[in-house]
Amino acid sequence: MTTTLGDIIAAYVAEQPASRVRVDGLLRHATAVDPTLVGDPTARARLAAILTGLAKAGAVVLPKARSGWDDRTKPPLPIWVGKPTKPRRTQAAPAPRVWPQALEAAAAIASRPNEYQLLDKIASWLRNNPDAEPVPLEERSLEILDDEKALAIETTKRLFTTGALTLDLLACYPTPVPFPSQHVPGVGPTRLLVAENNATFHSLLQAARQVDPDVRPDLHIGWGCGNQFPTSITAVTLLDPAPTALYYVGDLDAAGLRIAAGAAAKANAHKLPPLRPATALYEWLLAHGVPRPDRSNPGISNPGTLIALMPEHLHEPVSQLLRARRRIAQETLGLRALRANPNLLMQAVG
Repeated sequence: MTTTLGDIIAAYVAEQPASRVRVDGLLRHATAVDPTLVGDPTARARLAAILTGLAKAGAVVLPKARSGWDDRTKPPLPIWVGKPTKPRRTQAAPAPRVWPQALEAAAAIASRPNEYQLLDKIASWLRNNPDAEPVPLEERSLEILDDEKALAIETTKRLFTTGALTLDLLACYPTPVPFPSQHVPGVGPTRLLVAENNATFHSLLQAARQVDPDVRPDLHIGWGCGNQFPTSITAVTLLDPAPTALYYVGDLDAAGLRIAAGAAAKANAHKLPPLRPATALYEWLLAHGVPRPDRSNPGISNPGTLIALMPEHLHEPVSQLLRARRRIAQETLGLRALRANPNLLMQAVG
């Protein structure tokens, strides 16, 4: 019976998902399988002997600390037993191989099986597609890795973050998320005016459509979708006709100015036309807006980076607003104000 009970206990411990197995649970299982244990005055001693034997055989690990034992009754029993740690399997070094020149830098970094598998798939694709036309990242991911999302995940890992692999090598690109926009035909070079908030976008659009088309500038009116604009600004390349100048108006507060600064940096990084403030609209907000508490401003002593996009003559009034932790909502410049000042829109993109 002892051997049989030892087998029952060893099997139970091995089947548990946790690395430590409580002995009270083990005992309930053992008595369910072997009911003779119930009421047996020698059951505790039998269990203690079996656990000691299993520990010597390497099937379980007994606690070393006194706190891991229940010694209120003799003989002491462990409160838990542990599973023996399995020896780590040493990874066999991959067989030396010659990689295409384009993958040599990545192969020098790679050391994990999944990295070599990725390089194998890319090497096969490069061999079969020497003159591939650039396509969206998801399409290339499905083609090479049989999963449209896998390549985007790989770009966050070291073979890509070190620059050893690039999307240019795979002839693909991340597709920009479009922002809502409307084209209002007019005269002269095409310009884009983006509002941070949806209400201002609609008011600017209505105001632009009411301007005489013979004098109205050719415009795209866009909605930046709040803090998404520093990401979606790359979708400017999707606009038709392509704008030659980009303008922005947002809330005069810490959050709004961060959005503008982030979008301007992204435009510069992607070699888009520089993003400029719609100065006339910001001037109107400062002249007519009512400053209110700014919850997005935890206290800014040096607003230099936030005001860098603004023209120099607005640096001081905007800095004062930020230091006072106040804000002026762009909705202050509503449809009625735009209609009452028909030249304001023309000046903003002039």
